[in-house]
Amino acid sequence: MTPAITVSAKVYDPTIKVHSTFELVAQAGQRYVSTQPLQLSLNAPAGRWWLMVQVDTALNVIGERMKVFEPAPVEFRALTDTLPAGVTLHVPLAFTEVMAQGNSYAGGRVWQHGKGEIALWWAPGPTEVLLLNNAVVMLEATHNLAVPPEVVSSRETDWQGQPAFFFQEMWPGKEGGPSKVWVIQGANHWLYVLRIRAVGEKTIPVLLQEVAATFAFQ
Repeated sequence: MTPAITVSAKVYDPTIKVHSTFELVAQAGQRYVSTQPLQLSLNAPAGRWWLMVQVDTALNVIGERMKVFEPAPVEFRALTDTLPAGVTLHVPLAFTEVMAQGNSYAGGRVWQHGKGEIALWWAPGPTEVLLLNNAVVMLEATHNLAVPPEVVSSRETDWQGQPAFFFQEMWPGKEGGPSKVWVIQGANHWLYVLRIRAVGEKTIPVLLQEVAATFAFQ
């Protein structure tokens, strides 16, 4: 006989608030695993976290159902000498740099992690207020000319109160996927292209959106 067993798990943060809930799937060897990883945010609260397992079955269950753990602090790359003066972007050390071009005056960097990619490009721009045509020129300068992505939509927005345009793209091929891009005019008229995109997936990892939100300039 194969008994009916349902296994689930919850992760609680140090404030005893439920952070994540998982339905565990039966695997070979009487193991149960989650189909999704536990993903903590960049600013996850420090302290003791709890993993609580719930087993629903008519059988007697023995063993520990609670695990206490403390996440290690996220280490970030030192980019002070890489990015233009006054520009910050908190890229975790676990991200792999896959492209480096130019210098702190005009250039770009691309980092990958898992099934996602984040990129930042910068260059001096015109002294007038950012217009859509200038934003498109800057955007296209960061494209792969052999297989450029499709620009799906665009709209005017702002970043830190500065003029910006937001674009959505679709990158082709097996390493393609959707992307979100901001072309931003800094207070010193520098232009920045901040892009996050999925690599071979249909959705952009949430972690990349958190990293992108750390982009700032003086």
